[in-house]
Order: sequence, then C-alpha cells, then structure tokens
Amino acid sequence: MPEDRRILYTKMVLRESLLTLMKDQPINKISVTELCKHADLNRNTFYTHYDSPLHLLSSIEESFFEVIRGVIERSFMVGIDHGSLLEICEHIAANGDLCAILFSDHGNGDYLKRVIYILHDRSIAAWKEYAPHLPVDTLETLYSFIASGSAAIIADWVRTGMSQSPQQISEFIDQATRSVEQSFLS
Repeated sequence: MPEDRRILYTKMVLRESLLTLMKDQPINKISVTELCKHADLNRNTFYTHYDSPLHLLSSIEESFFEVIRGVIERSFMVGIDHGSLLEICEHIAANGDLCAILFSDHGNGDYLKRVIYILHDRSIAAWKEYAPHLPVDTLETLYSFIASGSAAIIADWVRTGMSQSPQQISEFIDQATRSVEQSFLS
C-alpha cells in the first residue's frame, strides 16, 4: 500500500531540511532538534520515521543509490557501453544539489566510491575472461585505480559546478578507462 500523502510530505520536508543544513555543516554536527526546527516539525514526528539525522541521510543515499544501480543493471542487460555512463552522469547532473552534498565532506565520504564499486564483480569477471594470464590481485588493483579515478573526476565535476556537460565528462571517463584497460589487459 502506498504511503499517505502527509507522510510523503513530511519525509520530503525532513529530507530538504537535512540537505539544506548539510550545505553548511557535516551530518555528525546536525541534531534532531535543529533539523526539526528547520523543518517546522516536532521531534515525535521525526522519530516516527527516522532514528537520527544519519538514518535520514542513509535513506536519502539509498534511494539515489538504487536509481544508479538500476541504470547499471539495465546497461548490463544490453551490454555496457558509453550510454550507461552518460546516463549516470545525466542523473548526477539532474540531481546536482543532492550530489554536491552526498559527495562532499559533509556527507558520507565514501558514498561515491560505493556507487562506483557497483561494477566491481562484473568488471573483474570480464577482465578475467579477457586476460586470464593476469593475477586477480592485479585486476583488483586495476579496478581500484579506475574506480577511484572515476570517483575523483565525478566529485570534482560536481564540486566545481558541473561546467562540463554530462556528455563531456562521461566521454573523458570512458576514454581514460579504455586507455588504462588496454594498457593492462593487452
């Protein structure tokens, strides 16, 4: 059964209030009292839905994570291509304010890496097939290098106001990734 509109509204107000507060301070400095005052809700209402501001943030992160995971899962059904990376970058651009907070030091510092690591198992498996001569620890290091680099590029893109288009940033990441893969897997 779908949630009541009042509950959806309350959760939206709490979400927006938390994200507004997180623009100026880290999640661990935000109290329930401060959040409720900003949202113009009482503490009982907050505790009906969440245990803490961190729990609310986790809920926000998980919703965004599931959308990105869906994009990646669809891309594997048709074969990973540049289009899926572009779709992820477009989704990040469309949610720029949210991503600026989620990818910042005020949020969970490892959130973007968690998103990037969705591809870990499938990438390692594909590389094993393509380059069976390479040891698994080399493939793990390769993935760490590519994932960390991609996360840094995306975080910097978001932090600096996304002046490049999603197309430009996804093409850069794709080109850099292919170049690194070719030099190791050939």
